[in-house]
Amino acid sequence: MTARTRTAGAKAARPRVARRDWIEAAYGELARAGERGVAITTLAARLGVTKGSFYWHFRDRPELMRALLDRWAHERTDEVLGLALGSTADPRERLRRIQALGRDVAPIDRAMRLWAQDEPAAEEAVRHADRALLGHIAACLEDLGFDEEEAGLRAQLMLRVWVGGYLVEEPALAPHDRMLEILLGDEGR
Repeated sequence: MTARTRTAGAKAARPRVARRDWIEAAYGELARAGERGVAITTLAARLGVTKGSFYWHFRDRPELMRALLDRWAHERTDEVLGLALGSTADPRERLRRIQALGRDVAPIDRAMRLWAQDEPAAEEAVRHADRALLGHIAACLEDLGFDEEEAGLRAQLMLRVWVGGYLVEEPALAPHDRMLEILLGDEGR
């Protein structure tokens, strides 16, 4: 086998990587290492391709980062909330699902919130997603009998508690249902 044949074979063995593959790899890296950890060379190595593949799909890193914001916003507001809420009509169950969802998406949510401190577009994406989430939480609380103002205040409190949970290490067996009862004011009932 000649050097030319080996080179041609190596090029042929490289996987074809689509734009969405770059976005998914970057999304994973964002959750793992934060916004500053999303590096083209790291992603190329992870995907087993050259940096040239990146530039086939994206003009530059800021375009990739905008795609990450779009992907996160879509997942956070549409897909994930739809899955969390599902078809149940029980508002307590919907709140439990939202609370559990918060634990599941904590790494990416934390990374987005940290990125939002320095990037106006990320800040707007987080603000938009939070408004949607607060709307869902408040609707559940209204379904439980809270008036609109009280539901809004409790929704804010719940979101702040859940987001604060990203930053505070919790015990392995945290009593999440008990926390929800307290937030709903059911602790004495």
